[in-house]
Amino acid sequence: MTQDIPIKKYPVSTGEVAKMLGIHPDKDLPLGSFTPKDNHAPAGLPVGEADANNQAHGPEAHASDPGVVEHAQKPETLEEQKAHQPAFVKIGKAIAPYAAIFTVGLFLYYFFFTGLDFGSLFKSTPKVSTPKETALQQLEKQDLAAYQAWMKGFYYHVSDDRLLDPENDNSGNGLSNFQKYLLNLNPKSYDTLGLGMPDSQTVAMGIDPLTGVALSDKQKTMLAQYVDMEIVSNKLALNNLRHPAEVAGASISTRGDFIAPAGLVVAAPQTGSPFVPSSGRALGNSIEVNTDIAGRLEIPDLKVNAPIIWSTDPKNFDKDLQIGVIHYPGTAVPGDIGTTYISGHSSNYTWAKGDYNHVFTYLNNLADNASFKITVVQKNGKDAIFHYVVTGRKQYSPTDPEQYQNTGKSTVALSTCWPVGSTAKRLVVFGELTQIEK
Repeated sequence: MTQDIPIKKYPVSTGEVAKMLGIHPDKDLPLGSFTPKDNHAPAGLPVGEADANNQAHGPEAHASDPGVVEHAQKPETLEEQKAHQPAFVKIGKAIAPYAAIFTVGLFLYYFFFTGLDFGSLFKSTPKVSTPKETALQQLEKQDLAAYQAWMKGFYYHVSDDRLLDPENDNSGNGLSNFQKYLLNLNPKSYDTLGLGMPDSQTVAMGIDPLTGVALSDKQKTMLAQYVDMEIVSNKLALNNLRHPAEVAGASISTRGDFIAPAGLVVAAPQTGSPFVPSSGRALGNSIEVNTDIAGRLEIPDLKVNAPIIWSTDPKNFDKDLQIGVIHYPGTAVPGDIGTTYISGHSSNYTWAKGDYNHVFTYLNNLADNASFKITVVQKNGKDAIFHYVVTGRKQYSPTDPEQYQNTGKSTVALSTCWPVGSTAKRLVVFGELTQIEK
């Protein structure tokens, strides 16, 4: 006797599930039945089971089979996925195009209208040299061996390597050792002919300090190509300020950049104005500055000629910077011991008012040993002129207090926002007082 085996039936399948399993609905079969696509078993099933499952079964097996999923989850559409995104993602995507346009516009503005040097954001502040100093440094590298051989004729034994440094000034007359080599001068002698003036001034007069006769054509050529007499004069002034009391028989001094050999007598430079050495004294305590009248800053190398506004309150800085450079209240006045802090714009917004929005745009080009001056009106109504020589530079963060630090000298700090078009840093160029006219 034959027993009827009930036919197993599968639940209704959606088109998406059928597609995932590699099957397709058969239009000729009753609702709820399916046939395998292309009569092939789904991957991963044993052949026997696959053949058996190819048979359509009735719906009554659905309720009793706990392994059958009644409803398949429909995948989310793209619109639904967007709807489930976090709020910050939606906001970010919405404003991204506008942010990109703003960034490009900002870059173009700084590039074309402010002259911002993007490379300087990642650079340190190197020493700045004049064209003649740059040419001299290149020649030093080429003639170093010849220079060293020449120096051995003046020094039998050297315990301090700085005496052989081409850029050092052993005699203190303002000429570097290498410049003396080019001009064939004695690197140890301050006043070879005993004329009461340094050899550098003798050379400036067209006289050879070794022979007392006119300079040769070769010396004149070297002088024209590799010696900046203004820089020499400024270095001479600084040397005399830093070493005002060197006397015959004194031992070698290692203070500052100048190494004074024993037996050197340093004379004051010959100028048409009274020379006031600092040597730690307050140069300006006999000068009372009338801060009701603007001073004046002149930097010939940068073609800067600007009023100095004696600001009384930081809240007035923006207004004061429209009419000149500003003196920070609380810092030393010119001539006094301490740091006189003077600030000016390197750039500003194109719509900002003021005639001095770019007064310090090229401050980084002011070379070491270059000179500048500050003129003030005294309370007696007379002018006083302070002459300074650039001694160095540094970049600071805007809030770094070191840029205002006093050093026991009469110093001016010329400050500006840096790089041009940015307020990220402060570029500060320092100058030391060398002379007062009053």
